[in-house]
Amino acid sequence: MLTDILSLEDCAACRLCCHFHRESAWETPAIEPALVDAYRRLEPAPPLRRRPDGSVSFELNFEGRAADESAPCPLLDCRSGCRLPREERPMECRLWPLRLMRRRGTDGREQVLLGCYRDCPGVQRCGMETLRRFAEEKLKALLLEHARRLPQTIRPYDEHYEILAAWPELQGLETPDA
Repeated sequence: MLTDILSLEDCAACRLCCHFHRESAWETPAIEPALVDAYRRLEPAPPLRRRPDGSVSFELNFEGRAADESAPCPLLDCRSGCRLPREERPMECRLWPLRLMRRRGTDGREQVLLGCYRDCPGVQRCGMETLRRFAEEKLKALLLEHARRLPQTIRPYDEHYEILAAWPELQGLETPDA
């Protein structure tokens, strides 16, 4: 999704987004229900569980690992990258280092924001303003549709992300009950 501005070489060399610790397992991508069957057909099938937030989404299960043990995503092949076709990857994976997030605005209403992970090496090369323009021009319609369709996959605000956009079209978007 971002290959027009972030090089595949940068992503292949880094893979920051594809490694987790048990204590950061909450960062694993929300796997939309429509993708679960594709994951279960893989050999070996990655361990999945329902997200503990009560949503309809799933996540990778890292229980049983030591808290400080780094675990690559089970879908990551160290030579070729993700084993899934792009269209079967979770939106969060296709969108990284961008992320849809929620936080309360000064008016008390929930806002949906688009943030960018500051420590991504690719971002440091292309720059935040390039990403901001790209998101507005190329991603906005897709992200608005995704947020309306699956609002439960939107993450809580995280201070490690720089805010790129706060689209008024999504202000007050409520998370439906699971």
